[in-house]
Amino acid sequence: MHGGSFKGKEITVAVALLDGRLSIRHNNYKTSESISPEWVFPKHPNPTRDNGSLIVIHGEHFGKYVRRIHHRYENDKPKIILAVKNKVEGAADRLAGERFELDPDQICVSFETKEEKKQNDMLMTTLREEARKTRAK
Repeated sequence: MHGGSFKGKEITVAVALLDGRLSIRHNNYKTSESISPEWVFPKHPNPTRDNGSLIVIHGEHFGKYVRRIHHRYENDKPKIILAVKNKVEGAADRLAGERFELDPDQICVSFETKEEKKQNDMLMTTLREEARKTRAK
């Protein structure tokens, strides 16, 4: 976030429909305040480390929720190997079976509660182990 009292701060925002118009909102204690769209910048994942929930923000896969399987380098630039997931309310996410590679700037970190992180902890284990074995050859 870059603006107002949020200069250089990392906060979680949500898009909400308010009086028939889209609004970017930030929960501050028990109140929800509107945030200027010009202040908001996406947090891109670290291609070698971010294993949490991600969302595609550019390109043909726009709007898909994904998780990082592994990464590789192409011309000294990182590519993230991703698996598409279906979000399931109150339960562990399910893999959709679709995989692709994207640049880190096409992806944004998506908010997950501690409970969701715990539920999805084992979701990618097998895929990541397979990817490490393949890369080691």
